[in-house]
Amino acid sequence: MAEQVNIRSFFTPNISNMGGNLVSKTRGDRVIWGIVVILTLASLLVVYSSTGSLAFRLSKSTESYLFKQFAFIVLGLLIIYFAHRVNYTLYSRIALILFLVSIPLLLYTLMFGVELNAGSRWIKLPVINMTFQTSDMAKLALFMYLSRQLSRKQNVIKDFKKGFLPVIIPVAIICMLIAPANLSTALLIGCTSMMLLFIGRVRTKHLLMTIGIAL
Repeated sequence: MAEQVNIRSFFTPNISNMGGNLVSKTRGDRVIWGIVVILTLASLLVVYSSTGSLAFRLSKSTESYLFKQFAFIVLGLLIIYFAHRVNYTLYSRIALILFLVSIPLLLYTLMFGVELNAGSRWIKLPVINMTFQTSDMAKLALFMYLSRQLSRKQNVIKDFKKGFLPVIIPVAIICMLIAPANLSTALLIGCTSMMLLFIGRVRTKHLLMTIGIAL
């Protein structure tokens, strides 16, 4: 019973209370929810308009790809819904673990990665016989870890040694491990990380110095 109470405490409010209205259960940043809706609708239009030739070549209907995309959207929205219901402190607790796990995975990918689409950025999961792009996990772990560190070091975030180095070193590690196999992803992760650091009140001169060194 104690374990059940502990697990339920991660959710705020209690998901077993289904009597509340939908608005209260989807509360949050309206801008973010608006962006999600816009991108969702845009993806449906893009898929529907871009799969015509593929559907004709494979003797399939364009609607089949549209319905497939819609199914993925529903699954994604469900994941987003339950993810936003989880207490954010849980993400803070697992951020360091995910970050530490992602480093050996990226090293393994560099040495033994499976080559797909002219890039060895994948690893093959032996049990389920599926490929997995380790950079996807690494960037999620990095952003979670950066958010955790920026929150904990706000009092010293302007200090180069105590505030800036502890948040920029993880970015450098992840980007350098991803760049040899997937430079574009490394650049996107680096740019997104710079935006997070800027929002986290890191000194602009420190960010400009980092960009200058990277270039």
